[in-house]
Amino acid sequence: MKTIFAGLVCSFFVGMIFSCSKETATSPIDANGVNLAGAKGSSKSWKLVNATGSLNGGATQPVTLDACFLDNLYTFSNNSAQVYQATEGATKCNPSDSTIVEEGSWAFTADAKSLLIDGNYYNSDGSLFTTLGQAVKIVQLTSTNLSLSFTVTNSQGTIVYTLNFAKN
Repeated sequence: MKTIFAGLVCSFFVGMIFSCSKETATSPIDANGVNLAGAKGSSKSWKLVNATGSLNGGATQPVTLDACFLDNLYTFSNNSAQVYQATEGATKCNPSDSTIVEEGSWAFTADAKSLLIDGNYYNSDGSLFTTLGQAVKIVQLTSTNLSLSFTVTNSQGTIVYTLNFAKN
């Protein structure tokens, strides 16, 4: 009888230890989700602050961005559909373009080190993410700063771009 009681007490304490650790654990994906899109059920918007590029492994250079890109809002929702939408700011690159630049959904890769954005674009100038066809590397993601990097190969060579955003 004492052995059964001791086993039950031991099982109780072991169960309490493991149940407590499950409640307090936060995965990198969950933490990144809150930083990118806010708490569950909310959204967070970002503005592009600046960009840099490096051609064929050379020195990093600033990329000149038109004003029509710098006032766009990139909104990520922390909901079951993980909605993503980019909208034009007050300045449009082409006045006849849609107010919605691109929209779709977002997800992190399994290691939470890259961001996948899938969807459609609506403007003549294309889109920032939905036409890339690749995940973008997360260089930095905090509650107020977002830096993403991706590589494009074209007739000039291989260009590594880094985009820096600030929470709006």
